[in-house]
Amino acid sequence: MRLLLVVALGMCGWALWQTTETAQVIETSFPTMPADRLETQPAAPAKNERSSASLVSHETQNSIDRGTRWLMSALNRRGVGPDIDQPFDLSCTAITGLALLSQGNTPRGGRHSAELRQILEIMLMRIDDFPPSKDQAVQLSLVQRKIGRHADLFFAALFLSQTLGESSSYDREICEKLKRLIDIIASSQKDDGTWGEESWAPILGTIMGWESLRASSSCGIQVQASAELAGQALLKKLQMKSQQETNWMHDFYKSASTIRVLHSTQHRHEAAYIECVRQMIEIAKMDDRPFLHAGGEEYLAFYLMTECLLQEQREDWQQWYPLVCNRLVKHQNRDGSWTGHHCITSRTFCTAAALLTLQAPRRSLPMSDL
Repeated sequence: MRLLLVVALGMCGWALWQTTETAQVIETSFPTMPADRLETQPAAPAKNERSSASLVSHETQNSIDRGTRWLMSALNRRGVGPDIDQPFDLSCTAITGLALLSQGNTPRGGRHSAELRQILEIMLMRIDDFPPSKDQAVQLSLVQRKIGRHADLFFAALFLSQTLGESSSYDREICEKLKRLIDIIASSQKDDGTWGEESWAPILGTIMGWESLRASSSCGIQVQASAELAGQALLKKLQMKSQQETNWMHDFYKSASTIRVLHSTQHRHEAAYIECVRQMIEIAKMDDRPFLHAGGEEYLAFYLMTECLLQEQREDWQQWYPLVCNRLVKHQNRDGSWTGHHCITSRTFCTAAALLTLQAPRRSLPMSDL
């Protein structure tokens, strides 16, 4: 029900952003979820959703439960830091909230509704502390240094877009904050459709910039930016990729994450896209390094690619989730966390991204509607 409502609210906004280079200003209302939301019986899931959810095995669920317990141990009254007892980090707090939402929790109900409400309140209070700045003296977070200057805002906007309509008395403030974030993110898109090259993994900056705008547009926020230019820029980079490039640390996360945008910008029939999917699945079969030595970039890429391939009918592409799931469970730490071994090393970020991947078949997030 939640997914259908959010999609219905944003249908016009997303269609406009998807098909024009610069979206026109539109008026969209944001009604709150009915008061009896939690007492109503959800509609029966579609056949493909039931079959996808069945992919979460007992072993996988045990892994999810252990990871969630560890992640909750990292949450305190200040929010979530890169690790337990570390200072507040906007991206780590936001992606932790997304992981809880993907389990079916909302700020109004669910096993971890209290923790999710706490995260939402902290996010709403702290977002204004993160204005955009070109001052090079401003200390950037680890995620910002790796993904881009606006990365914290990407994740914050993504989290807020997924709570809108599920947060009752918070909805008005969520909407106000989200509009502010989206204005900043949209205005920072470059003429070529990207979000610049000033980071270690700028492709992820473009992908997450696109993802945050798409999710916000889908819930009714007006977006003045170009989805198609971002897709074209990423497709071009994929087509230009050297056939000799074999360093997984510089290539895997780029290719796997790019699949997410190309899938939804109608480039999924391109030869480069199809070949990229084939290569990623082959790597998951034959090469343990992207999982054994994963950084936050890889953990995020696992999730972005999983969301897409779960909805594809091709039998060979359906191999992806079981492969990545088994690898993630295999390399989970004894305490339930996942460790980042390079670049984005934050255990909270990596653990939340791993949980998003493992829980993807349940499609609890509105943004899962690709």
